Amino acid sequence: MCGVLGISGLTTLEQGKILLQMLTHRGQDASGIAWINKNEKKVNLKKVDGYPDLLELNEKNEVTKLIGSTRYPTFGARTDSSNVESYAQPFKVKTKYGNLFVVHNGNITNLSTLTDRKYESDALFLTEFLGSLIDRHEGNIKDAVKEFMEKIDGSYSIVAILDTTMFTFRDPRGIRPLVVGKSEKLTIVSSESVVLQNIDINSFEDVRPGELIVFDNDKLEKSHLIQADHAHCMFEYVYFANPCSTIENTLVYDTRINLGKELARRIKDDNLEIDYIVPVPDTSRPATQGLSEELDIPVREAIIKNRYLQRTFIMKSEKERSKAAKRKYLYIPKYIKRKNILLIDDSVVRGLTSKKIVSDLRKLGVNKIYLAITCPAVRFACYYGIDIPSDDDLIASGNTLTEIEKILNVDGLYYQDIVALKRSIGFSDLCTACLSGSYPTSYAEELRIKYLNGEIKSRSHYEE
Repeated sequence: MCGVLGISGLTTLEQGKILLQMLTHRGQDASGIAWINKNEKKVNLKKVDGYPDLLELNEKNEVTKLIGSTRYPTFGARTDSSNVESYAQPFKVKTKYGNLFVVHNGNITNLSTLTDRKYESDALFLTEFLGSLIDRHEGNIKDAVKEFMEKIDGSYSIVAILDTTMFTFRDPRGIRPLVVGKSEKLTIVSSESVVLQNIDINSFEDVRPGELIVFDNDKLEKSHLIQADHAHCMFEYVYFANPCSTIENTLVYDTRINLGKELARRIKDDNLEIDYIVPVPDTSRPATQGLSEELDIPVREAIIKNRYLQRTFIMKSEKERSKAAKRKYLYIPKYIKRKNILLIDDSVVRGLTSKKIVSDLRKLGVNKIYLAITCPAVRFACYYGIDIPSDDDLIASGNTLTEIEKILNVDGLYYQDIVALKRSIGFSDLCTACLSGSYPTSYAEELRIKYLNGEIKSRSHYEE
């Protein structure tokens, strides 16, 4: 999972960095930008460990094309000891028709069937693979991308520059988001609409699943290449995406309010005595608003997030996540001691953060803690770009509801159900593989069978 950005039209490197910075909630491990300076044809490239603002650039440079990436490692290298050039995007390969630069958001499932080589990033493989197809099809981008879509299994939202031509495409199921919009001077493609909205591009559209768009000066040449059943990732709406973003014509903020209202209907029947509803910041705050409206119980933000910490869920290792969880939150004892609290969170994946918060609340003298989760129980590995490589990582895999309550030390636990989840988002063509164990692409299904048969330990033997 990553954030990807593409800009066509006269802008500056400074603006490119600012817009890319708005995607760091999708990746904070490494960043990179490739660009073409005004009055030049050469594509320049810069990468760095960490946030985009660490990129050392001549920010006043005027550019006509720019692509960028913020990295969340779900494949390959995860340590600072590795060479950033080997895992940070964009990647570059030479073709007969000019240099190809690529940024990619998603995760490929069938890499091991296409190559024997080990990669520190599946994006590098995709760049090389796409470059070979461009050569095979004599520089015809449309034919090359069509064959790419036919042979690659998994999720991918890609932005690329070939020589001086920018293009973008999305996998046939549209698992990861990708939007495009235009102002008078710029055309922008991004993982999320919040980037476009930041520069007052309020008219935008999703890149359709299976669609290729070539940026031809002020025109967009669109080709719908592959038709398949859509499977948009439900976790984007629950947790990953910025609440200001609109994905598939659905405002993420509204979805999260709806998730809270759906949960409230389940909790009402138990007639719990609750003093305050307390959100785990920040993703669950809209859902808390929905819950409060339905239950008529006041909200108190008794847990305050340390604003100077990165997003712990997308940290590169369990050790880093555990260390960060210990210093992530501050508390307001007035709204905790001797109180009955309904604690709201967007999801419980590994259970690390939930256990830490509940432990802290117990130490502060809370009376009772009921935990409500806006996402259904995550029980199965994700093969499409969320860092859940095997069922063994998941607290809900193999444990009953009662057992999870004991592990987390809560007085009651409420999960969303899948029907209510889909109702909250507003459409049913979602990828819910991590909830149901049913995967929307063929090779991911094969990986699942191999995992269940003990042939592989995680989502791909290629990564072991």
